[in-house]
Amino acid sequence: MKKILAIVIAILLGIMAFLYFGTYSEGDRVGTIIKVSKKGVVFKTYEGQLNVNAFGAVKGKGTLNESFEFSVPNDPILLDKIDGLMGETVKLSYKEKYFVFPWLGETKYLATDVVLTKSAKSNTDNYPEH
Repeated sequence: MKKILAIVIAILLGIMAFLYFGTYSEGDRVGTIIKVSKKGVVFKTYEGQLNVNAFGAVKGKGTLNESFEFSVPNDPILLDKIDGLMGETVKLSYKEKYFVFPWLGETKYLATDVVLTKSAKSNTDNYPEH
């Protein structure tokens, strides 16, 4: 009986570890960070929204604004980077998890990095100095 219980616990721990550490996909999205807020009742997490312009997605309509929602892990350096780039065009790197744990965030998408895109840099960067 103790062996069966130990096997069941080991299997459950293995499943939990897979769901916690496993990554379904990784990727990047380019857009403008329009919102970052601290949410939650028991577990306070940071949730953000990236405004993604989908050019040509709707025939004859120009651009389509799509909102990509993501969670920010408890990483003060990443949170400061995201906060400092609000309103700028950025490339947001993320990992999509299999399962959402409440202490990690509300979405399956966890931000891993954010960088300012070249197109968002100042136009003076394109001209040589005189």
